[in-house]
Amino acid sequence: DSNGGDFNATFHNAWRYRNYIIDSFNQDRSFQDLILEQIAGDKLPAANDEVRSRQLVATGFLMLGAKMLSERDKEKLRMDIVDEQISAVGSAFLGMTLGCARCHDHKFDPIPTTDYYALAGIFRSTQTIEGEIQKYVSNWVRQPLPLTPEHQKSLASYEAKKKELTASLKAAQDHLKSLEESGSLAHVLKQGVLVDDVDAEVVGQWKASTFSKNFVGMGYIHDDKQGKGDKRVIFRANVPEDGEYEVRIAFPGNSGRDPAVPVRIEHADGHSDLKINQEKVAPIERIFLPVGRFPFRADQAAVVTISNEGTTGYVIADAVQFVAKTEPDSESQSEDKSQLAELEAARKQADELKRQLEELEKSAPPPAPLALAVNDSETVGDYNVCIRGEPRNLGPRVPRGFLSVATFGEPPEIPAGGSGRLALARWVADEQNPLTARVYVNRVWHHLIGAGLVRTVDNFGELGERPSHPELLDQLAVEFLAHGWSTKWLVREIVLSHVYQLSSHHHEEIWSLDPDNRLLWRANRKRLSAEAIRDTALFSAGLLDNGIVDSPVAELGTLVTQNRADDAGYEQKSSSLRTLYLPVIRNELPSLMRVFDFADPDFVTGSRAETNVPSQALWMLNGPFVRTHAEQVTDRVLNLNLSTDSEKIEKLFLLTVGRPPTETEAEISLNFLEQARDSNASSESKLPWQDLTHAIFASSGFRMLD
Repeated sequence: DSNGGDFNATFHNAWRYRNYIIDSFNQDRSFQDLILEQIAGDKLPAANDEVRSRQLVATGFLMLGAKMLSERDKEKLRMDIVDEQISAVGSAFLGMTLGCARCHDHKFDPIPTTDYYALAGIFRSTQTIEGEIQKYVSNWVRQPLPLTPEHQKSLASYEAKKKELTASLKAAQDHLKSLEESGSLAHVLKQGVLVDDVDAEVVGQWKASTFSKNFVGMGYIHDDKQGKGDKRVIFRANVPEDGEYEVRIAFPGNSGRDPAVPVRIEHADGHSDLKINQEKVAPIERIFLPVGRFPFRADQAAVVTISNEGTTGYVIADAVQFVAKTEPDSESQSEDKSQLAELEAARKQADELKRQLEELEKSAPPPAPLALAVNDSETVGDYNVCIRGEPRNLGPRVPRGFLSVATFGEPPEIPAGGSGRLALARWVADEQNPLTARVYVNRVWHHLIGAGLVRTVDNFGELGERPSHPELLDQLAVEFLAHGWSTKWLVREIVLSHVYQLSSHHHEEIWSLDPDNRLLWRANRKRLSAEAIRDTALFSAGLLDNGIVDSPVAELGTLVTQNRADDAGYEQKSSSLRTLYLPVIRNELPSLMRVFDFADPDFVTGSRAETNVPSQALWMLNGPFVRTHAEQVTDRVLNLNLSTDSEKIEKLFLLTVGRPPTETEAEISLNFLEQARDSNASSESKLPWQDLTHAIFASSGFRMLD
C-alpha cells in the first residue's frame, strides 16, 4: 500500500490488486489467465466492462514494486523500475534470478545480458510513472476503470442537469449584464448629489482597493482593520435647495466587513448617529444603502462621517449620495423604478440558479474509480545493452524477445507498434514453457507441505536446490495443466495425498538418515505466519471481521513519511479486520510483522525466513495485543456458564489451538488455576483464567502446526 523509499508515497488504489488476487483464487480462475492479466491485462480483449476492469487492475502487479521516486536521474529511475519488473516476473513465474544479468552475463545461469535487455525493451516500452507528486518526486500511472451501468446512468443524469443549469445561469447572467449596461446604474449615479471617496476628507491611513467589483468611481478605501478609533472619512456636499433628502451610503458588502460601522449625519436639525452592516449587500445596485431621510439647507454643508471606532472588521468608505425627496413623480421616475425592479429580479434569478448549480455539484456522483495500471508508452521499441548497467553508457541495440535458455517452439511475435508485453505474457503462460507450471506447482506444495519439492521456491537456477522428487514435480505440473491450470484442483490433489496426512511425530532412526525430511517420511512442523497469529487471536476472542474491504491507507495522505503508519490511528492491534486486508506500509511494518518474519514487501518472497529469537517470546508474553485478546477470550469462555473448570479448559483449548487439551495439558492447567487461586485474594477473580489463556497464546502449541 506504499512505495517505500525515501518519500514512501501511498498507493491509494493498491487494494484493488489485492482484492483481484483474492477473488481470482476464490473463483478458481485459471492461473494461466492470471499470468496473462498481470503482465498484459490492458492488451487483452474484454467481453464486457467488468472483465476490462479486472484486466486493468491485474496489471497492478507491475506497479507495486518499491521505487526511489525522488531519484533526480529519471533515466536511471526508469531503468530501476524496469529492473524491478523483470526481476518480479522472473522470480514469480519462472523461478529465475533475471536481475543478475543487468550489468553482465549471469554468473551461474545461462542468461546473457542480451536476454536481459531483450526483456528490458519490453518493459521500457511500458509506462509506469508519469508527472510528479511534487518537485523531483515522480508519480505513478493510474487509469480510470469502466463505470457500472448504474454509475453511467447516474453520471449521465448529473451531466444533463448540470448542462441545463449552466446554460440557464449563463443566460441569466447575460441578461443581468445587459440590464446593468443599459444605464440603470448610471441613472442612479446621476440622482441627487454624489460625493466619492476621492473628494472626501480622509483622516488616518486608509488603503485604496478594487477587490470587490461593486463600487463608485475608480475604487473604494478601507481601514485594513488597523488603527481602530483613529480613522474616519468625512463626506461634505452642498444640496441645491432646502428640503428633505434621502442619504445613501455606498460600499461593497461582503463577509469580513464590520457589521456595525458608526456613521454620523450632520443636517439642519443637528446630527444623527447610526450604524450600518457592511457584511450585507446593499439593496440599490448592490452598492447604495439608504439610511434615512434628513432635512438639509442649501446654505449649510451636508456632512456624513464614517468612522472605524469600536469596530473589529474591515470598514469601507466609498461614496455618499443625497437624493431629494421633493423630486416629482414623473414618468421617468416610474420608468426608473421599473428598471430597478427588473434589475433586482434578474439578480435574484441569477443568484438562485448559481445556488442550484452549487447544490447540484455537491451531490455529483463520484468520479470513475482509479486503478494502479500500466499501459504502453507513447514511444515503444527495442533498447540497447547498458554497459555495466549504466543507462548513460549504451552498447549494441537488442531486439525485444524472451529467454533463450527456456526457448520452445516458435516464440510469439512482438508487434512493432506495441510494447511486447502481451507476447511476453503468452510466452510465460504457454503450456510448453518448461518453467512456469513447475514453479507454480512447487509454490503450492511448499505452502501446504511446509517445504517445496524444490526448496528454493524462487530460484530454479544453478544456485537453487535440486528437486527432491523431480518425477513427482513433473507429474503434478502435467496434471495441473491438464486440469486447466486450476489451483483448487491442485490443492485438493495435494491435501488428499498420503504426504499431507502424515504426522510430524519424530522417529530417531529415520531422522538420523534424513534429518531434513527430504524423503517426506513425516509432516513438517509449520509455524503460524504473523498474519495467522493475529487472526487466530482475533478469532479466538470472537472479534475477527471476515468482511472484504478496500484500505484505510488514504488516511495517511500522499507521503507516509509525513504521517507514520504506527501513529496513524489504524494500528493492526486495534482493528478486527483480517490481517490480509490491512495496509502494508513499506518501512513501517507493525511490530507483530517485523518480529514474526513477515515477508519483505520489497521483494518476491516465496519462502519466508524462520527465525527463533527472544523478541518473539517477549512479544507473546508482554505485548498488549496478546494480553488484551487473552482477556477477551477469557470473558468469552466464562460467559458460557460452563459448570466445571475442566469444561472451561477444554473450551479454552478448542478456541485457541483448535483441539481439546491432552491429559497432561488439562492436568497442568487445573494445577495452575488451583495455585493461582490460593495466591489470589478473591476466588472469583478472572486473573488466573486470563493468565492461563495468555500462557496458551505464548506456547508452541499455539504457534506451531503439527
